Amino acid sequence: MAKKMLNGDQAMAYGALDSGIRLAAGYPGSPSSGSMETLIGIAEDSGIYVEWSSNERVALEMGIGTSIAGHRALICSKSVGLNVMMDPLMVLNLTPLHGGLVILLGDDPGGYGSQNDQDSRALAAALEMPILEPAGPAEGYAMMREAYALSERYQIPVFMRETRSFTQQEEWVSVAEDAIEAVDVDLIREPFRFVPVPTNAVAKHRSLHERIESVRFWADRSTFNRFEGKGHHGIIAAGFAYRKLRDVLGDENPDGIGLLKLGVHFPLPIRIITEFMRNCQDILILEENEPFLESRIKAIAHEAGCPAKIFGKESDRIPREGELFRWHIQQGLEAVFPGIKRARQYREENEPRERPSKKDYCVGCRYDEVLDALEAAAKSLGQRPLLVGDPGCLVTVADRLDAKYAIGSAIGVADGLSKAGAKERCVAVFGDSAFFHTALPALCNAVHNRSNILMVILDNKATATSGFQVNPGVGRDAGGQDAPALDIERIAHACGVPHITTCDLDAPQPALDRTFKQALSQADLTMIIVRIGGRD
Repeated sequence: MAKKMLNGDQAMAYGALDSGIRLAAGYPGSPSSGSMETLIGIAEDSGIYVEWSSNERVALEMGIGTSIAGHRALICSKSVGLNVMMDPLMVLNLTPLHGGLVILLGDDPGGYGSQNDQDSRALAAALEMPILEPAGPAEGYAMMREAYALSERYQIPVFMRETRSFTQQEEWVSVAEDAIEAVDVDLIREPFRFVPVPTNAVAKHRSLHERIESVRFWADRSTFNRFEGKGHHGIIAAGFAYRKLRDVLGDENPDGIGLLKLGVHFPLPIRIITEFMRNCQDILILEENEPFLESRIKAIAHEAGCPAKIFGKESDRIPREGELFRWHIQQGLEAVFPGIKRARQYREENEPRERPSKKDYCVGCRYDEVLDALEAAAKSLGQRPLLVGDPGCLVTVADRLDAKYAIGSAIGVADGLSKAGAKERCVAVFGDSAFFHTALPALCNAVHNRSNILMVILDNKATATSGFQVNPGVGRDAGGQDAPALDIERIAHACGVPHITTCDLDAPQPALDRTFKQALSQADLTMIIVRIGGRD
C-alpha cells in the first residue's frame, strides 16, 4: 500500500478504482462530480470506461448493464439526481445483482449548489438498499472497497453517501500501489433473474427482505460501526458528523461519555445500537439533514425497553435544516450534557470558516443579456411574459424568473401555465445540457398537445454551473476525444416544433431584437436557440 494525501472526492474515486471497476458514469453535479473528474484523469492509464451520461437515469442504466455483464460499476450522482434515477431503482432492488454496483450519492445539506436541502437517506430506505457514510477520506476509501464486496455478496446495489464538506476534507490514505484489474465474473443469463414481472414481484420482494437482513447481520459486526469509550451519557455520531464531533471533543471522550460511531445508516445495526443504549441515561444523536437515524433509534429503544432519553433534531437540540456545523454540535453537547469538556471552541460568528468552499463557474455569465433582450422585445409588443426556468446557470438570474423547479421541467411548467389560461405569453428558458437531460419528453408532449409556448434554449456548449463538463451537443466525450455532436435544431425539427430560430447573442442588436419580437409574435409553439459565447 502507498500513502497519498487525498480529499474525499479523490478517496472515493481511488476506492472504486482499486475495487476493480470497469465503468464509471454520472451526470455533472456537486458533490460527486469531483470523483468523476478524478477517474476521468486516470481512465486512460487504468483502462476503465468513464462517461458523462445525458442524465442520471441513463448513467444508472449503463451501470445495470455493466453489472449484468459481470463487471463492477460506479454511478455518481448528487441528491436531486437520485430523484431522476428512482424509476429503474425501484425495480433494480428486486433483481439480484451480478457484478458489484455502487452509487456514490452526494447530499448537499445547506443547499450550496442545489435547489433543495434534501436528505436522500429516506429514499435509500424506501428503496430498501444499504446506505453507508464514511467519517473521512481514509474510511471512505476502505468503505468503498467493502461496498463492492458487500454488493456482490448480497447481490444488492449499495449507496455511498457523502456531503460537500466531506469531499473537501483531506488526510493521508493508504491506497493500492499496483493497478487493479477489472473484476470479471462473466455474463450471466438466468431466466427471470433480471426480469421482474407481476407474477414474481412479491417473491422477489421477499428475497430482497432476506438479503437486507443479511446485510444487517453484517452491519452489526462491521468495524464501520463501533463503540468508543463507556459512560452513562452517550453520543451517537453518524458519517461525517463523527469527524466534526471529534474536532470539538478531541481524540479522547470526556469522562462519563460513551460514543457510538455509525457508518451504516440503512439497514441499522440493531444489536450494537441496543447494546450501546442499555448503558446510557441520555443520548445525543448527531447526523446531517433530517432526523433519519433519530426517529429509527427511538423506535429501537422503545422495542428493546431502553429507558434512555434521546435528544437530537426532533427535540430541537440540533438544527434540522442546513449543514450541521461544529458550533451546532457544541451547543447541542452543552444543552444535553452541561459543563462537558471540549478540546476546541467553535462560535456561530465563525461559521463562514466552516462552510465548504465553492468554485464560482458563473463568473462572466451572459444569461442576463438574454433576458434583457427578451424583455425589451416583449415590452415593445406590450407583453410581460411569464418566465419559467430550469436549475443551472439560470440561478444567476433567478430573481427575474416566475418559477424554477427541476432540470428539464421548464417546458412542462410553462405549458401548464399556458393551458390553464395564463393571459401572458409563457416562456420556458433552459440550457443545452437540460435539453438533452430531460427536456426532450416535455418537448414531444408540447408538440403533440399543440402547445403555444416559447422555448428559449441557452446554448453555451457545456454543463456550465458544475464545471463546464460535456453534454451530447458538444462534440467531445468525457476524456476530451472527438464524439458525434447532436444538433438541437435538427432534433427539434424532427420532433415537430413548427418555428425554430437560431441566433448568436453577439449578433447586431437590431437582428437580435427582430428575432425575439418575431418569436413572441408567433401564436403557436416556437423555439429560439441562443448561442452564447464570450464567457470569461
